[in-house]
Amino acid sequence: MARRVISFILICIICIGGAFAQTKVLPDDLVLDQRLNYDKYTSYVVPAINWLQSTPLNQDYTQRRRLDNFIMYWLQKNTDIIVTMPDYLVKFQSVNNEFYFLYTGGWIKYVMETRDTNRINCYLAGVKSMLHYYSAGMGIKKSDYIDFLVKLDRDGKLRGLYDSSSTAKNTYLYLTVPSSKSSYAPDENYFNFHFTAINFINPRSVIYRYKLLGYYDEWISTNDESITFPKLPPGNYTFVVQASVLPDFSNAAEDSYSFTIKAPLWKEPWFITILVMVLLILVLLYIRQREKGLKSLALLQQQRMIFEYEHLRSQINPHFLFNSLNTLTGLIEENPDEAMLYTEHLSDLYRNVLAYRSEDLVLLQEELDILNNYVHIQTSRFGNALQLKLDIPEHISKNKKIVPLALQLLVENAMKHNIVSMSQPLIIHISADEDFITVKNNIQPKISKEKGVGLGLANLRKRYALATDRLITFGNDGNEYVVKLPLL
Repeated sequence: MARRVISFILICIICIGGAFAQTKVLPDDLVLDQRLNYDKYTSYVVPAINWLQSTPLNQDYTQRRRLDNFIMYWLQKNTDIIVTMPDYLVKFQSVNNEFYFLYTGGWIKYVMETRDTNRINCYLAGVKSMLHYYSAGMGIKKSDYIDFLVKLDRDGKLRGLYDSSSTAKNTYLYLTVPSSKSSYAPDENYFNFHFTAINFINPRSVIYRYKLLGYYDEWISTNDESITFPKLPPGNYTFVVQASVLPDFSNAAEDSYSFTIKAPLWKEPWFITILVMVLLILVLLYIRQREKGLKSLALLQQQRMIFEYEHLRSQINPHFLFNSLNTLTGLIEENPDEAMLYTEHLSDLYRNVLAYRSEDLVLLQEELDILNNYVHIQTSRFGNALQLKLDIPEHISKNKKIVPLALQLLVENAMKHNIVSMSQPLIIHISADEDFITVKNNIQPKISKEKGVGLGLANLRKRYALATDRLITFGNDGNEYVVKLPLL
């Protein structure tokens, strides 16, 4: 067991030592000084570049710095290899300064291994060295610009960036949109567009212009690579951006993104259509209800006119006038004071009939005043043969309403249908509660019925139907005839 442990320790020591030995790319006695001649150390250049291209940024920073300096000092003293630093390297260096050394190392390594000094091939070697290091995940932060270059390299278009002919496709434009969707809610109306142009021939001359179709159609030039629209209204839009190194944007690269911002629910066409339909239905219902009301009002007025006509006719028919005048004549001879009072009641009766003929409802107290005049006239003729007994609380008579001339009609019907004599007096009871007023009379029918029997109650029922949905009731209740009218 002890031997196995010792063997394992020895193996670990050997492996660690080997790994440590591998990190020593340069001799320990090599002094880095740009005044020295590094020709005798040329054999270490490619291994140093290989180590730099394969080691993440966060590992052995001291060794990386030493190797970077060694390659730069070697390059200064070696006139066979000349590395050109183009303008587009600024974009790489803004991401990470190590790209500068990776680019230089890639160029040097390519020339030393292939002996090819073609400028474009050397450019490509330097750029690919950076792209491979970035793609391998060596600790370089994410960059849209380099991501697009990796895509161009993968698509075989990297070499075209060095084509300087007038018709060359040497500018590529990439638009970064807010999201992958194309439809947004009404409150999702804040948009930021970022765009990146890649041009290796003349990167400092790259300019942009953009427009938002559906919002405005004119081009707007800019040097910025980001545009924000904070509060776009609902609608359909297409953001279009172009990039070019020429002021007239000839042979420009272009990218676009179409999207829709939905309108609020209350602005949607289908919602507006439904709302208009609902409004039309409501208007039609209102018109229908109004027409129904007008018809009801017209019918009520018609019924009122019929009632007024019938009532007036009954009041001024020859029998009523003849009886009233005979009674008045007798009173003038026998009791002039009573004749004056009789005349006043007769006058009040007709005045009230005329006054209330256009009313739909009157206070119960007003109806009782009309009834009092009518009963006084009739008792002047019949005496104690006609008896009226009232049991109506004062607060009900002053607050409840009734169809006008209804009580007079019921008393008149009771007299019309029953015997009224001293031997058989007609007794009429009128009482009221919160909901109904009740009219009762003892039943003692006449031998021959008068013309128009039943018309008065039918007319009264129609008038009530136009004023309320509450029904009147009437009929025999043993020895009494009972009519119940709703109080309103």
